[in-house]
Amino acid sequence: MDLSLPRGIRDVPPADHEAHEKIRGAFYEVARLFNFKLMEPAPLEHLSVLRAKSGSDIDAQIYSFKDKSGRDIGLRFDLTVGMTRYVAARRDLKPPIKLASFGGVWRYDEPQHARYRWFHQWDLEIFGASSAEADAEIIDASQMIFKKLKLNTTVKVGDRKTVEGFIRKRVGVTGEEKVLELMRALDKMSKKSRSDLVKEYVQKGISRDQVEAVLDFAGTKGSLDAVLPELTKQGTSDTESLSELHSSLEARNVRGVEYDMSIVRGIDYYTGIVFEISDRDHADLGALCGGGRYDLLPKIFGRPDLAATGAAGGVDRAALSLTRSEVAETLVYVASIGEEGSKAAARALSLLRNAGIRADAPLSPKAIGKQLQDASDAGASWTIIVGAKEVASGQVALRNMLSRTEERLPLEQALQKIRAEIDASKN
Repeated sequence: MDLSLPRGIRDVPPADHEAHEKIRGAFYEVARLFNFKLMEPAPLEHLSVLRAKSGSDIDAQIYSFKDKSGRDIGLRFDLTVGMTRYVAARRDLKPPIKLASFGGVWRYDEPQHARYRWFHQWDLEIFGASSAEADAEIIDASQMIFKKLKLNTTVKVGDRKTVEGFIRKRVGVTGEEKVLELMRALDKMSKKSRSDLVKEYVQKGISRDQVEAVLDFAGTKGSLDAVLPELTKQGTSDTESLSELHSSLEARNVRGVEYDMSIVRGIDYYTGIVFEISDRDHADLGALCGGGRYDLLPKIFGRPDLAATGAAGGVDRAALSLTRSEVAETLVYVASIGEEGSKAAARALSLLRNAGIRADAPLSPKAIGKQLQDASDAGASWTIIVGAKEVASGQVALRNMLSRTEERLPLEQALQKIRAEIDASKN
């Protein structure tokens, strides 16, 4: 029997799953703090709904099939389309509508580092609010998720309206498809060399001077105080959204923001502010999340009255950042000697778990040396050791597995010491 998995599909092993759960916990906490309502869109959609995002061009990325009644069906390739379809169909919902979701998606992309064909995303969306304040709310919430995870992140903000205005007014490209093509060129700047991009888009019928001008414009980045004069110098007047967003982010004390005209996001339905958040310490992972304003998608679903802005984060990439940062929950291992020690260990194990502290113990008798080795292999921070001598004295041996120091004290005091270390590590 072939026990391998299809290409691009993987099992999520325990260590990765633990990281996923940390991310899920941070996401749910932030969603609650910002009053987003949790939901999950259906995993299967009519193919016509999935195509609404980018037309039939998206077919190559969709896992699609005909069901037993011959209907064209596809697996969701993100959460945004399903959430937008849900809101568009629910005219009873009163705007602004703030929704959050966490789930698995399927995308037939070329597998690569930190990118699989089945993966998990978190998603935040606001429908029915066209203000820069709504965009700021999304960026603020997204950044706070990574703050909860103690990741060192930076936010890069762009504005498709500003870039489009430059392309049309200064570069002189007015055809809709060529404008979109030049935006796609900007989205490829981190993956392709400048010469390769010029060659590619000249072959698509855009002049070398026009491609060069747009790539030069994409070099406009920095603080807003530095970017705005440069945009004015370039003859770009569509900067009101950037200024309003900056004002709101400043008031919210959102730090680490850079304004970057190369950030346009690759999806064509984005209409205004766009952004990406990356890990400063692990730039090779690419963006941990991205999003922006996408007023066109609700319109495609028959709801031109619903402005929309949102963000989606890749759980697998964030999990890699967590793994590299060696963020791990404290584990206490309870070792025992003899029958009396075994009963006392069971009591200690119960007290630890009821106190919300992760704890483990052997499930069959083992020599104490083997138990200590198991504790070390499991990554335990502490080991509590109980035997007949400890039971008689009313104490336990508490061993710090990092410093290899040991002390004897009552079980309740040992728990207090472990709890104090856990609380200190969270601050």
